[in-house]
Amino acid sequence: MSERTSMPNLAVRGTEAPKNAEALDPVFTVSGLSVFYGDYEAVRGVDMNIGNREITAMIGPSGCGKSTVLRCFNRMNDLIPGARAVGKIAYHGEDLYGAHVDPIEVRRRIGMVFQKPNPFPKSIYDNIAYGPRVNGMKGKMDDVVEEALTKAALWDEVKDKIKQNALSLSGGQQQRLCIARAIAVKPEVILMDEPCSALDPIATTKIEDLMQELTREYTIVIVTHNMQQAARVSDRTAFFTAEVDEAGVRHGRLVEFDETSRIFTNPSDKRTEDYITGRFG
Repeated sequence: MSERTSMPNLAVRGTEAPKNAEALDPVFTVSGLSVFYGDYEAVRGVDMNIGNREITAMIGPSGCGKSTVLRCFNRMNDLIPGARAVGKIAYHGEDLYGAHVDPIEVRRRIGMVFQKPNPFPKSIYDNIAYGPRVNGMKGKMDDVVEEALTKAALWDEVKDKIKQNALSLSGGQQQRLCIARAIAVKPEVILMDEPCSALDPIATTKIEDLMQELTREYTIVIVTHNMQQAARVSDRTAFFTAEVDEAGVRHGRLVEFDETSRIFTNPSDKRTEDYITGRFG
């Protein structure tokens, strides 16, 4: 790229041991994905692979389709009237949108944590036990609850008040509770849509540390507006932007997808560099 600007001073994860640019063991293989809301094509032509037990971050300005793509991975867009996905998302080689696929089972295996913590107005215990009960999971529920809260780094903070209303917890604790609730049904993938945007820096650090710990068992895909967060926690980063076509209509596009270390230190597309260096977005 000509006339390179200095890149931001970010602590980038994984720079000591770079990985292959392409995930060798993809959980999701996305080919030609476009997402429509009615006749409007919100996102156009996305191709990317999500690696097993990695953290993949999706960054870009508002309105570029990051969350729309994220919701495709567990078919949450099915719940929006008029929304439809065109192209293919393969999950371990199986078409996620195949006629034989049960979207409820998809959402059990691919959990989601939202931008704003949304605990149920129930006890901490019942928040965690809800999913396993609905899914008819066997085993001692006390053990299931403790295991999920332990994995979410919350057990030690709540074990003596497990019957208290979950809404009494702090914002950061509520978000970790929501992560524990997602873990309790034993998913394979956890999707996170700006999980720290409503949290203070201390709570954010705890969530980021937790994400890195969870990749021992789970694949994580995160949407974030915080570039520093993407640099700190992710193995790979996808940069999206919005483009205006000949008819003056905006569409979200995937510009570049690579190892996080390359995206933040040596991006191949000038649009990525301009965004990371603060020229736009």
